[in-house]
Amino acid sequence: MATALLWAGFFLVNFNIAMMMPLLPFIQEAGHLTTHQAGLVLAAFPVAALLSNLALGPWIDRFGRRRFILAGSAAVAVTLAATTLGSGVVWLTLCRAATGLFMPMIGACLFAAIADYLPEDRRARAAGQVTTAAPIAFLAAISLGVILGGLVAWQVPLLLASGLAVLIALGAARLPPTPVHALASGRVTPETYRRRLLSLSMSRQTRLLFTSYFAWSAAVFGFLGLYPAWAVQRGLAGQGAGTIGTLLLLGEVGGLLGALLATRVRHGPLRFCGLAGLATALTVAVVPFGVDLPWYQALAYGGFAFGRDLMLALILGGAMLLVPAAERGSLNALLNAIYQTGATLGGIMAAWLYAWRDDFWANALFAGVLFFISALQLLRIGDARRR
Repeated sequence: MATALLWAGFFLVNFNIAMMMPLLPFIQEAGHLTTHQAGLVLAAFPVAALLSNLALGPWIDRFGRRRFILAGSAAVAVTLAATTLGSGVVWLTLCRAATGLFMPMIGACLFAAIADYLPEDRRARAAGQVTTAAPIAFLAAISLGVILGGLVAWQVPLLLASGLAVLIALGAARLPPTPVHALASGRVTPETYRRRLLSLSMSRQTRLLFTSYFAWSAAVFGFLGLYPAWAVQRGLAGQGAGTIGTLLLLGEVGGLLGALLATRVRHGPLRFCGLAGLATALTVAVVPFGVDLPWYQALAYGGFAFGRDLMLALILGGAMLLVPAAERGSLNALLNAIYQTGATLGGIMAAWLYAWRDDFWANALFAGVLFFISALQLLRIGDARRR
């Protein structure tokens, strides 16, 4: 039950992030938002989530993962449902920011909680299984966002996510409390934050991992932030929302295959991840060549999704092995904060670059360079570990 619940939580975290990107053109139309206003709505969640992640880590370690999953999922159910009640830029921005405050209460606990409820010999496999929720979430969010947003109403995916949050809250209520040995002791003070941050950044391998994860996050959202909008408005404009949604659905299968492959990698996972990052950088850089070519976009998007989720699974799957049990919540929260920082900057840059050049070349090249940087850091980690 614990693995299934954590899988659902990770699915919700990624679905919430991914669903806003394909819904954005339909929300723009309903609320008469400009491109810059749409970028503000898109950026509100990661900005708030960044602050929340930075603050939550020591509290999660002190009071236990179960409490925060329960409280966070209940609050997220409310904020997602509230988002559907308006279409103005102020209301949408406030609701997305509120969701950003509460969603990290779930996300910062998930990989740390694997060690709370599973024996050591099952944790690596469970981490790989939980990570497969990301490509499935992107698969569902991107395709359903275009199909439901274009053919039904943009509010439907948010209501579905709200319902899932309710189920996660009910499931978390049935979990046993976090084991006492996995809880930090003592009060949470400013010194606690300073000590945790320093301890988590002392290792050279960890610093390289943080840099790589930041570049990966910014690359993903620099590309994906406006790709659905470009596909609907220009790249595949003559195909219709249903066809584009189906093509994105097929492309997201690549992400699932990438996550599944990650569970099979046993030797040199970070080097393998770095090589995959180099291939992903090349793939996203050539996406704009395929204007009005559905088969080209399906293959290119599938290659992007494959590399994105392969890298995500290998990075997160090994991160929890770097710290003691009582610091895993802090590490999970810090990784989430890095992710949100990269997502924020990547999302903002995606909006600006697309406003500058709506042929998507600027977005594609921006993402390609960042994937390349992420890959180089991962390859350097591999070299450091051999020495």
